[in-house]
Amino acid sequence: MATKRSNARPPTPSPQASPPPRLGMVMRFTPEAAGVAIRRFEGGGFRVASTRDFKTATAVPSDFGGADVQYFERFGIAIVRRDGERLKPVLQKAMEDKVISSARPERMYRPLGMRQAAAIAGLNLPVPRVGDMGELADYLRGYREGIDHLIKRLLEGGAAASGGGPGVVRFDDTSMTWGLQAIKLPLGKFTGAGIKVAVLDTGFDDTHPDFVGRIVTKKLFASHSSPNDVHGHGTHCIGTACGSARPSSVPRYGVACDAEIFAGKVIGDDGFGTDRSIIAGMEWALDQGCHIISMSLGAATNVGDQPSDDYEHIGQVCLDAGTLVVAAAGNESTRPGLVSPVGSPANASTLMAVAAVDRDLRPAVFSCGGVNPGQEVDVAAPGVGVLSSVPGGGHDAWDGTSMATPHVAGVAALIAESDPKFRGWTLWARLLQLTLLLNHPARDVGKGLVQVPRS
Repeated sequence: MATKRSNARPPTPSPQASPPPRLGMVMRFTPEAAGVAIRRFEGGGFRVASTRDFKTATAVPSDFGGADVQYFERFGIAIVRRDGERLKPVLQKAMEDKVISSARPERMYRPLGMRQAAAIAGLNLPVPRVGDMGELADYLRGYREGIDHLIKRLLEGGAAASGGGPGVVRFDDTSMTWGLQAIKLPLGKFTGAGIKVAVLDTGFDDTHPDFVGRIVTKKLFASHSSPNDVHGHGTHCIGTACGSARPSSVPRYGVACDAEIFAGKVIGDDGFGTDRSIIAGMEWALDQGCHIISMSLGAATNVGDQPSDDYEHIGQVCLDAGTLVVAAAGNESTRPGLVSPVGSPANASTLMAVAAVDRDLRPAVFSCGGVNPGQEVDVAAPGVGVLSSVPGGGHDAWDGTSMATPHVAGVAALIAESDPKFRGWTLWARLLQLTLLLNHPARDVGKGLVQVPRS
C-alpha cells in the first residue's frame, strides 16, 4: 500500500530482475490422508520437500530446493509443480480415491497500497516505479483519489479542514499519531509484552533506530529476493503494529511497543508473493508460537467469486492453535461510486478482514467492502495518512487497508497480553467486543473501529 514523502529514503534498487516463479497447483489433502497422498507423489517420481527441511535456515527457497512438491504439514496442503505427463495420472488417482479434496492454480499476491492523499495535496509527487499496467492503474487511481480528497476538503471549508464542526473528530498529532488516538491507545495500559506478532510482508529494516534493542526474528520466503525490505511496506506495517513508545523525532506511531517481532518476507523484491511463500510464512509463524499473524497483502476478487477453501482451512488451523490472522480487505474501491468486494485471502471467513477509515472515521475511498455474501469486513482501523517507520531510519505517511491491518494486529497483541485466555477464537471474539460502533454500514466497517483494552 505504498506512498512516499520526501522525508523517506528512496527504496534500495531491486537486484537484477529474475524470472517470475513457475506457479504450480495448490492441493489440499483430505484429513488423515496426507501421508497417503505424499507417498503417491513419491511413488510417481516426484521429489517432496517440507518447510521443516529448512527449519534452521534463514531462508526457505521458493522451490524448496528444486522439489516437485512443496508440502506444508501443519495445513495438509501441498503445491505441486505443473508437470502434465507425470502429474495427471497421480492427481487423477488421488482425486478418485478422495485423497485430495481440492486443487486449484497457484496465485500471486501483492502488498496493498496507494499514494498518500496528503502528499499529493502538497504537490510532492515522486515518480512512480511502474512495472506493469496494474501498478500504473494503482498510481493513477491514487492520484485521482488524492485530488478528490483535496477538493472535498476545500469545498467543505474550515469545519472539515480544521477538524472542527459537528460530527468531525479532532486529533492533535503532536505527540501521538491520529490513528493511535482513534483506537484510544492513551487510555490503555498494555504494551504487548510477552506477545509474539508475525508480520508477513516485504521484509523489515531491523537496523532502524526506533527498533534498537527489540527482539526481532526474520526469515525469507520470497522468490529470487534479497533479505532487505526494498519496498518499505513491511517496515511501515511492523512500525504501526509494534513500533517504539518513544520514536526518534516523530510522534509515537506504534501500538504494541513491547511485542516480540517476527518478520517474514513473503513478498519479493519484484513486489509479488505466491501462495507458496505466504503459506510457508504462515506455517513458520505458527511453528514459532506467534499469537497474531498480520498480512497486509492480497489479490483482487470479483463480484460472485468464492473464497479460497485453502485459506478457510489454514485460518481455522491457526485459530484452533491459538493464533489470530488479520488481513487487509483490499484497496480496489473508488467510493462512493464503486465498492469492490473484499480481496483474497482476507475474504476467507477464518481470517479477520480489516477495512480502512480516514481521520473523520469514514470508510476510506479505496477500502473494499462486504459485497459478496459471506465475505464480510470484520473490523475497521485507521488507514489514511498513517505515519510509521520506513527503511533507512526515516518515517513516512502512507494510505491503505495495509496500514489499517497492523493497527488491528497491535490491538490484538494488547488484548492477548491483558489475559492469557484471549487466544485464537477467544481473541477474535474479544476484538469484536471492544470495537467502537461507527455510523456506517457493516458492509464497510464491520463491527466498528478497533479499540485498545483498558483493563
